[in-house]
Amino acid sequence: MPKAAEARPSNPHVAREIARLIVTGTWREGWTLPREIELAAQFDVSRTSIRESLSVLKAKGLIAARQKAGTHVRERLNWNMMDAELLEWTWADQPREEFARQLMQMRRIVEPEASAISAERATDSDLARIERAYREMEAAGMDRSAYAEPDLRFHRAILMATGNDFLVAFAATMEAGIRVSLELSMHNPAAPRRGLPYHRAVLDEIWARNPAGARAAMHRLIDLTERNIAAALPRRRSSEALTQAGADRPPK
Repeated sequence: MPKAAEARPSNPHVAREIARLIVTGTWREGWTLPREIELAAQFDVSRTSIRESLSVLKAKGLIAARQKAGTHVRERLNWNMMDAELLEWTWADQPREEFARQLMQMRRIVEPEASAISAERATDSDLARIERAYREMEAAGMDRSAYAEPDLRFHRAILMATGNDFLVAFAATMEAGIRVSLELSMHNPAAPRRGLPYHRAVLDEIWARNPAGARAAMHRLIDLTERNIAAALPRRRSSEALTQAGADRPPK
């Protein structure tokens, strides 16, 4: 295979790069994308790769094809913002504070009410699933990597315990938002130690079948997550600045 072909970007890379142009507003809502042959030349890939990348972005709601009018950028309200990849791409190209604020607003709308419903409707197996996730978080101690997955399962189990088909279906998409929240908050080294009592309080109120208490406990947990994120963002910016400085430093 020629070396030039080996250096060509992979399809996921092309999809991400096109998405970045859209997310950052370089290609605005309603903008007609260049033709496939032009995109292939721009990204140095085959037209087949471009078609595959555009199909990925169509599935995420970023673009749509008009008959005889080419492919255009859709209005933002049509974007599937709970798609894990799209969240990651948006997170990479938006001001961190604003992205975190919007994400936590969404969680605050859904999770406290889901906790209240779960306190009323959770079955014994639902309660056991929530508690098992909590116990695994407890066992992880200060290991942030080991803590993250059971933390995610804890929140997912609460949504599933509502018994509400819409919320259960939403759990899969809500998970993407929770993952980003966890990734943000876990840049605060103290996050696992601080978070455990708040998770325990949510669990206890659901076990006690106390909807109002469960709702309030989840609000307090989200308050803590927001504080963890606020404390972690400066550390993340500092780490990224050091990484960039190292990349910009000329070799010795």
